[in-house]
Order: sequence, then C-alpha cells, then structure tokens
Amino acid sequence: MGLYSAVARPFLFRFPPETAHRIGDLTLRVSPIWSALRPFLATRDARLETKVASITFPNLVGVAAGLDKDCRFLPGLLDIGFGFATGGTVTRDARPGNAAPRVIRETRQQALLNALGFPGEGLYAVESRLRKLSESRRSRILVSISGTDVEDISECHRRLQPLVAGVEVNVSSPNTAGLRTFHEPENLARLVSALVDQRDRPLFVKLPPWRSDDERDEMMPMARTSIESGADGLVIANTHPTEDDRLAVGRGGFSGAPLFDDTLRMVSEARDEFGGEFALIACGGVSTADQVWQLLEAGATAIQLYTSFIYEGPGLPGRINRDLLKRMEASGASALPTTRSSSPVGRGSG
Repeated sequence: MGLYSAVARPFLFRFPPETAHRIGDLTLRVSPIWSALRPFLATRDARLETKVASITFPNLVGVAAGLDKDCRFLPGLLDIGFGFATGGTVTRDARPGNAAPRVIRETRQQALLNALGFPGEGLYAVESRLRKLSESRRSRILVSISGTDVEDISECHRRLQPLVAGVEVNVSSPNTAGLRTFHEPENLARLVSALVDQRDRPLFVKLPPWRSDDERDEMMPMARTSIESGADGLVIANTHPTEDDRLAVGRGGFSGAPLFDDTLRMVSEARDEFGGEFALIACGGVSTADQVWQLLEAGATAIQLYTSFIYEGPGLPGRINRDLLKRMEASGASALPTTRSSSPVGRGSG
C-alpha cells in the first residue's frame, strides 16, 4: 500500500484516467509477477470462505464489473487476493462506447465519474479468452452481460455461462442508451425469465441505486421482479447517475468513497424487504474492513469494489481480509456476520 501510494499512484495519475487504466491493464496481464507476489498480497484463511448463492469463494471481497471489461487480466486480480472477480460488462457486439471525455477523477473524494457506455471487444473475443483459463480460475469468476434486447443478452448468457461460476446481468448502467427499458417490471421479468430458462449457473441482477423515497419506490419493484422471476441474487448497486458538463455526453455514473452510506442503507432496505433467501452483493464506496463488516451485518453476502482499488492499489483486498480476521479475533467471533433473515419473498421456479 505504501509503495503504491508513494510511487505507483502518483505516476499513474499523471496520465488521463483511461491511459492510466491501460497501463494498469498491461501490468496486471503479466501473470508471472502476480503469481510470484501472491503469498505476500493474498490472505488465505478458512474463516474468510464465503458462499454466494451456490458458489464458494475463498473470501468475500470481489472486483466489480467495469475494471476488466474484456476479461484480459482476471487471473492477476485473483492472484493479488480478491476472492472473486467480475469481468465485463460484455455485450454481444463490439462497441466503441461514448465519446470522450468520458472519465473524470474526483481525487479529493477518492471518486470517479464515468460515461464509458460499455466499450468492449464483444462476446466472441471474451468467450475465446475465458476458454483459455483453467477450471480453478473460472470457479472464481463472474461475468457481467448486458444489451438492449432480450435476444442479445440471452446469447451472451448462453455462450458465457459454461465458462464462469456465475453471471451478472447489468440492467442499470446510467451511461448506456436503451437500458431503461428493463426498468419496467414486465420487461425485466421477460429478460430474467429467459435467462433462468437456460440457467445452469447462479444468476445475479445488478440494480440501479436509489437515494430518495420516490427512487426507492421505483427500484424495489425491479428487485422483487428479479427475485420472483428466479434470479439467485442481486447486486446493489450500480454507479449513481450524475449530470456533469465536463463529460462529452453531459452525464455519467459517480462511484467511490462518498457512496458508502447509500450502499449500506440500500442493502439494509433490500434485506428487510425481501428476507434472507437470496444472495446480496454490496457494491459502492467500499474500502475498509469496518465497512465490509457493517454491510454484512446489514444483510450483504459479499462485496464488490472498483474505485477504491484505483486509489489504493493491489494491496487493498489483502488488507481488508487481514483486518477482517483481526476484527474477528478481537471480538471473539469464530466467523463473519451471517445474512440477516426474515420472511422471504416468494420465489419463482426455474
């Protein structure tokens, strides 16, 4: 952490965000480096083992979708200590994304503003790349998929699910035209049901955030529809939509440290609303073991992070896991907090 903060981050932050990301991408693709550093970075302890739906991960700290859009360096992320990594978001066809400028650092807040719009090489390039990974690697990988019609998303799901541990369907990016069609419960039910019909791996739905009572009233039906249509879990939540004239398209998604309180509240509200019979992955503003502990007590099953990794570097997952172990030992706990349960919502078959 000290070396990254003192040397690597100042160097990377001299470049525009997307250039810095490409440098990080190239570095993380050098697998022998990260394999050699694994004993020094990763923290392995049976007490950290976590079950998410039917998937068992060595720890609950995962990478959110967006960091490795084309699944180029997922093994490096696993080697540095993440329990699981989410590749993508993958669309059927290659996409250039939105016009630049489309990423802005908010350094004082340890935050990012992005309007990327799903740039990527497309389904077939990612499928080819995932096929080359070992089964042990694939068992710790989720893949995020999206699109603007059910048929395209279904094709991504059908081709990629045999190559990963689970699939996350992103219906909530604020930077991609057309996704709001799936904010309508009937359209979302049609999509989730189509994926459930061909599912043989756990399926997760990534929801938009809610910050007001009106937004909550809009998003809770999406959560209920996802669960009742047969999804195995929810990811709460995506980046927060924000207007900003510095972005070429005028608006984007805000991520990073300021989001944590909202994430904690949303996790608690979703768990209270729907009970304990589904996996809930918390995403947004997470950077410390104390925050992870709070999210677990609120009802999270696991967590994902992205922006804090940009600011804190490759030592972050190991530090969170070591601090979780210290907290367990200090409190006399033999295990991490378990998901709160209440009367579960009715589940769809499939």
